[in-house]
Order: sequence, then structure tokens, then C-alpha cells
Amino acid sequence: MTAGRALGLALMVLAALAIWSAQSLEVPFAADPLGPRAFPSTVALLMGLCGALLLVPRGPAFEVPERKAAPPLLVLVMAGYALLLVPLGFLAATALLAIGVALLFGARPLAAIGTGLITSAVLWALFDRVLDLPLPKGLLGA
Repeated sequence: MTAGRALGLALMVLAALAIWSAQSLEVPFAADPLGPRAFPSTVALLMGLCGALLLVPRGPAFEVPERKAAPPLLVLVMAGYALLLVPLGFLAATALLAIGVALLFGARPLAAIGTGLITSAVLWALFDRVLDLPLPKGLLGA
């Protein structure tokens, strides 16, 4: 059994346990029409589905990437994002993260900048406007 299939089975078992555990959640008052079971059950269902997809045989095994420096640089870009999120704010830090990731994956500079700006704006609209989550304003909040 390959590591991917073992992980798939483990995810499916964990998902089943999470769904079983979520069914015992009860709230004495009806704050949400769906109740407290819906969100953890949905997440567990998606996790089980991803585990099942890992069981499906695919093409050749993982190949060594051509860009050997990309994985450590990606870790550095994400660490930089975590450090710059509050001082720069969500929009600027997320744009820089997306630009960095796009460049590491071989995008042309202009395409990477466009991708970063669009990604940052869409994620900000989703989190700030739709989900009403507070995001760090950073430089733009001053």
C-alpha cells in the first residue's frame, strides 16, 4: 500500500469519526436553524471525499520538481506573509504573497502582479464584505 492510499484510508476513518462525534453536539437554544452539527459534518464529509480520491489509482508517482529551490523559498514567502500581515495589512501582504507564489511557480512578472492584485482583492471582498471578518488594515488603515 502506498503512502497516499494509507493517508486516504486514514482520512476516511477520521472523517467517519468526526461525523459520528458531530452527531452528539447539541445546543439548548436554537441559535442556528441548521444546528451545531452541520458545519463539522460538512467539513468531515469533504475530508472523507478527499480521502476517497486518494484511493483512486493515478499516473506515475511523484517526480522531483525541476525548481529545487522553490519549496524552501515558498516556506520563506509564507513566513514573510505571516510577519508582514499586521504591519502592511491584509491587502498588501496578500498581494505580495500571491505575487511571490506565482513567481515561484514560473509565472511571468506582469502576470504574477495581476494575479496577486486580483487574488488579494477577491479574498478581501470575501472575508471582509461577505463573511464580515475583521482583517488587519496596516498601511491602508492609517
